[in-house]
Amino acid sequence: MSDAPTTLSWSVHPLVENWRKSVLLGLFLVFLLLVIYLGFQLIYVTVLSAIFLIGSLYKYFLPFHHQFEADRLVITSCCYKMERPWETFRSFYVDANGVLLSPFAHPTRLENFRGVYVRFGKHSPEEIVNFITSKIKD
Repeated sequence: MSDAPTTLSWSVHPLVENWRKSVLLGLFLVFLLLVIYLGFQLIYVTVLSAIFLIGSLYKYFLPFHHQFEADRLVITSCCYKMERPWETFRSFYVDANGVLLSPFAHPTRLENFRGVYVRFGKHSPEEIVNFITSKIKD
């Protein structure tokens, strides 16, 4: 048959992989929280703002482990696990940073909400795209 692997796994951690952007983001968040504290003069508002800001950026701060298996896709992180069978996806779109796996056969606005975005990270984009192509027939 083919020499394609039956499983593929890698981890993506944007905070570590993009350290220059991470430093700028950290400085921006500190500046923003300082402005919030100076504006409200309340520490609990600042702490609540920090929780919301950092919580909304969890996909940047936490590492995600991607595992492609023969029958399903598994993405795990701290307090997060998503498993989907390959039959769920009917099309995919490749960009510079990753692949959007879509449950729709044709482009629609709902793809960003119902689809799954898989980041390449430091892994070989060609290997990931070839594996996805073997599982999803466009």
